[in-house]
Amino acid sequence: MNLRFLTFLCLLLPGVVAGQAIDFPQPPDGQVLDVGGWLGEERKSRLEEELGRYRTSHDLDVLVVLWDRGLPPGATLEALAKRVGETWARHDLWTVVLHVPSSLMRPVVVFGGRASTAYEDEATGLALHNAVSRGMKERTTRAQVEALALELGEEFIFLKNHAARERKQIMALNTQQHLPGEERPQSMMSRAFIATAFGLFAVGMIVIICLFRRRPSDLHFPETHWRRRLGAAWSGGGRIVVSLPPRIS
Repeated sequence: MNLRFLTFLCLLLPGVVAGQAIDFPQPPDGQVLDVGGWLGEERKSRLEEELGRYRTSHDLDVLVVLWDRGLPPGATLEALAKRVGETWARHDLWTVVLHVPSSLMRPVVVFGGRASTAYEDEATGLALHNAVSRGMKERTTRAQVEALALELGEEFIFLKNHAARERKQIMALNTQQHLPGEERPQSMMSRAFIATAFGLFAVGMIVIICLFRRRPSDLHFPETHWRRRLGAAWSGGGRIVVSLPPRIS
């Protein structure tokens, strides 16, 4: 009897697992999966262009999935979105915005990837919260899905750049500390500034001393000497008589 029961379970389990499995579609060519055209061509093309720029320029996958298939019992949208990201993402950091248009549930947002472990939980949680809080302010669900994807991209790009800048600063500091035979740039700049300031002070003092030494002790106007021009008592020439010959007509 036990053997028959085990055989029955072996035959039953594959069917149960198949019933619980998700009918997973093929990944989209771009970043948006919208088989039913729920977003509309204009909004979808705009999203594809912007999310494609995130992927090529910043190594960040932002996927938008409009799910039109059923869910297995007990499964959540968050778990489904996480599986989508783990299956379709092409970079080490990804985010997924998943929505079921035929339901009244709100869009869900998840992120993951090997690169996500490099960020602090507080920083990633704050980035996710900011993106969701801004994206959900839109009035329509379509606008919310679009805004969520764009806000997530901007927040995680900022997070990546900030983390990269901090890593560079730490590496530069460690490099300076492990070079005992070389002077640090900061100390060299301080010494150069002190030397320049001292030199300018010395030159200023020398100029002030020279000015004080050249200053006369008593000031007076020079004496005025008057000379008469050609012996006249006033300005002008002396008494000169000019004789002109008579004009011959």
